[in-house]
Amino acid sequence: MVLTVQAVRTLLGKLEGTTQLMARLMYGSGLRLRELIRLRVNQLDFERGVVVVRGGKGDKDRETVLPRLVASGIG
Repeated sequence: MVLTVQAVRTLLGKLEGTTQLMARLMYGSGLRLRELIRLRVNQLDFERGVVVVRGGKGDKDRETVLPRLVASGIG
């Protein structure tokens, strides 16, 4: 099942605090749960707007987008 954009907004709007931040990062960056759990602050590059994922799927490093909405709420 694929959620509509409005359904995702409603779902994220019902979450609070750390749970909301985690869900926004997963949705906006395409992070897998294990990648999210292992994420550290030094892997967030606010200047370039990227998340550096270390040891992701296949034990490979990759970069993905840091959502502006998340970055503005953190930084």
